Amino acid sequence: MNAPGKLEKGLAIVLLLLSTGAFLNLFLKHGKFRFEANAGLPFMQVIWAGLYLFVLFFLIKEARGFWRLLLRGWPFLLLLAICLLSISWSDAKGLTARRSVALLATTVTGVYLAIRYSFKEQLKLLVTLAKISIVLSLIFGAFHLGTSVDSLSGRMNGLFLERNSLLSIIFDVLPVEGVFNLWSQPWYGIFTQRNGLGMMMALSTVVLLLWGHLEPEEKWAYPWAGLSFLLLFLSGSLTGLLSLGAVLVAAWLLRYVQRNPARARRILVASVGVTAIALYFVAYNFSTVAAFFDRDVTLTGRTTIWGASLILGMDHPWIGHGFNAFWLGDEGPSGEVRKLAGWDVPSAHNGYLEIWLDLGICGLAAFFLGFARHFRKAVQCFVREGLWEAAWPLLFLIFLFFVNLAQSALLSPNYVLWILYVAISCRVCLVTARPSEEGAR
Repeated sequence: MNAPGKLEKGLAIVLLLLSTGAFLNLFLKHGKFRFEANAGLPFMQVIWAGLYLFVLFFLIKEARGFWRLLLRGWPFLLLLAICLLSISWSDAKGLTARRSVALLATTVTGVYLAIRYSFKEQLKLLVTLAKISIVLSLIFGAFHLGTSVDSLSGRMNGLFLERNSLLSIIFDVLPVEGVFNLWSQPWYGIFTQRNGLGMMMALSTVVLLLWGHLEPEEKWAYPWAGLSFLLLFLSGSLTGLLSLGAVLVAAWLLRYVQRNPARARRILVASVGVTAIALYFVAYNFSTVAAFFDRDVTLTGRTTIWGASLILGMDHPWIGHGFNAFWLGDEGPSGEVRKLAGWDVPSAHNGYLEIWLDLGICGLAAFFLGFARHFRKAVQCFVREGLWEAAWPLLFLIFLFFVNLAQSALLSPNYVLWILYVAISCRVCLVTARPSEEGAR
């Protein structure tokens, strides 16, 4: 195959940028879209159709072995089959059909990226995406461009800037409180909400730090990572912050395992033990831990949403309500959740609960079957290759797992995390099936 040219790489970056939800905050008014929520933006549908046609063109022209690779990633086919079958029992058949087709196109895009870009080339694309997102988010934040869907307000919302908070030691040592008072509201950058900015900046920080390690001569990677972390801080996203922390801990463990392979089993056992103790401590002292992170015991209303969604989702526990057919605004079961929560809840705020509501136990089992399989192959890839670029699949899967504990950022059409999940998982299947990464190209 020919290496991707500038046009093809440019297409990939534009596609990934739009898949983050960038610039949609320019089409919000008073925190709501200026169109029917389930209908979408007509011109964005045209743009996505055009982008997918370009993907299809390059797929036919350059990406050989597509069907073989798709079969190797058979859990994706199983999940897509359940989505398409859910049209038959969905209460919003037209919406489910449209979103299922879009998810199919999004999945094909991920497979295309897996064929055309190695792990290092994927990281290089994401480095460019991160830099664009950082610069534009700083501009949007500084000039207050766009509108957020967030209804929260206050001093940074969870950035712990009070005197008796996590960061109070900083104020005791450095005169920085006046600086932070200039930005008294959470930032959302080029995205529609602060958690969107926080999630993308957490992922960008991981990508830039890893890239700086892979390419030591590119010393600017670390300052870029610093800017990304600053935006994560300004967003006030605790989900993004904790997900980043989990990935950094995992990266430290991988580095230790790489240097001490004979102790890998002991390190794994010790890590599981420490994690179990930490989870027990958090569960036993939940209110104290929540207060420490400037959160209430409902986690900003999430526990209410989860409880109500679980109760209402029990109407269809095995097959769900149909792909993207649970959250229909004030109609159907989502209307009851909104009444209980007291605000216009748009999603379950948990990626796994979201899949269960849409596709039931069958869909959730299909997803975790694929996730476990791909995680195992990612471990094999890292152990066999021994290179830090081979650690990227593991780090991403860990990030994806943690970020979806408090956000619905998983099985979504035209969405960056699903594209990357498919691309990385299929690439892992490709690499582990061949002697080396070079042989996979």
